[in-house]
Amino acid sequence: MNNPTLLHFYKTKVGLKLISGTAHGKNVCVLMLLCVPLTMMDIPGPCKHAITMDHLLQLKQLISNQLRTGCSITYTFIERKHLSVVCYVKATLPRVLELFNVHFKYVRGSGSAHAVVSIQNLILNIYSQHCIPSLNEELEDPVAFERQYNESPVQALQRVEEVLSLYLHLITTTNTPVNWTCEQEYTPSTSSPLAPFTPRTINIKITIKI
Repeated sequence: MNNPTLLHFYKTKVGLKLISGTAHGKNVCVLMLLCVPLTMMDIPGPCKHAITMDHLLQLKQLISNQLRTGCSITYTFIERKHLSVVCYVKATLPRVLELFNVHFKYVRGSGSAHAVVSIQNLILNIYSQHCIPSLNEELEDPVAFERQYNESPVQALQRVEEVLSLYLHLITTTNTPVNWTCEQEYTPSTSSPLAPFTPRTINIKITIKI
């Protein structure tokens, strides 16, 4: 007789229908199929869906809303240099929060204010869901990669766009658990000259309907 507990668990976790039968061989197949998806659970569900294309669309719209007046802002951000995507994103998210808190304040209820709050909540949710661990400042200090920039608000937001696009690409294409340990990568090394910012190309298509 089929084990009802096993059959229920199999349907729930795998999402496939078990063909009725009493042969011992079929029960063995069930156990083998059950093991495959469980070992592939790499990134928790809330993290897989923590960031969506909607967040990038909101950020794109916020960039479009910036005045092209030649004004500039001074802020601290992370220069990527040789950092991997994982360690660059981990080091940069706290700086994104700081950037928004200091330089991007709008009238409550406006579209720009809503976009800023949405991105801030996105990052806070990433931390609260333990999708990315907070920096352990005793072991992981990316100060060697911190740079002060004097740029237009558009350029600053383009940096944010790059970081979030990298994170979205990471969690939607990774099939193995992400190792967020970055102690070695943050170890100070010979500094390179500060280069002008050129947005990196990431194959994510964004369309804004006006």
